[in-house]
Amino acid sequence: MKRAKRTIVILGLALASCRGPIYTPTATPQVMSVRIMATTTTYPLLQDFAVDFEQPGVRLAVSSQPATWEAIYNQMLSGTTPYALTSYVPNDAPLWVAPIGYDALVLVVNPANTVSGFTFEDLRNVFQGRVANWSDLGGPDLPVTVVSREEGADTRLTFGDQVMGARRTTLAARLALSGSDVMNIVASTPGAIGYVGLEQIDSRVRVVPVAAEQGAPFVMPTRAAIDSGDYPLRMSIQIVGLGPPPENSLYRDWFAWMQSDVGQSLLRARFGGQED
Repeated sequence: MKRAKRTIVILGLALASCRGPIYTPTATPQVMSVRIMATTTTYPLLQDFAVDFEQPGVRLAVSSQPATWEAIYNQMLSGTTPYALTSYVPNDAPLWVAPIGYDALVLVVNPANTVSGFTFEDLRNVFQGRVANWSDLGGPDLPVTVVSREEGADTRLTFGDQVMGARRTTLAARLALSGSDVMNIVASTPGAIGYVGLEQIDSRVRVVPVAAEQGAPFVMPTRAAIDSGDYPLRMSIQIVGLGPPPENSLYRDWFAWMQSDVGQSLLRARFGGQED
């Protein structure tokens, strides 16, 4: 693929501009169809954005299913869909990008596992299958069960880019086809470890703090730590497309609304982070 600079845009909020709305308000909201895709991690947020979008006389109809990044990128290249909401974009993808906010990749273990924290080096060793028992990392005497997302999942791609690099996940890993699958396996397997986005977290698992390197402080994925960048496994939520939305278009108004205070409150409600 030809390497190109990525265009990152903060959209001017069209709803607050001096021009009037481009959609004529009516007593009965006009249903407007939009073509947009989302990764499995961002799909629930996309639904929130569609339901709560505030445009006089307009209601959005989004026909979409969650997909892997590779499927989304191929759909954009083919012209099937113009835009996507994603938490993963390769550095060499020649795309227009509008940042929306931040999610986090969270390491989860079964509550029976008392390991206190992970460095990136710990995680590389665990996910390569080089750690057989949690006692090797100061945890309980339990065999390690690695849980990995499938190839192409946004969380797996992020984990690969930020932690694993060129190293491969052990072939002995249990494969999970969704964040919910990761949570179910980890919650029911005492020695299991996996990674999910913030929105998936519940009380059945234990979130483990992470440090990027030996000697660095372990950091929990609180909202403040994610926003400040102190949490080292941050995922940027972005709208991407082959080009920017046209001026005076519904897409431009919607994306700008996502960046507004109202849109950001929805993001925080969905990806609140761990308690400080």
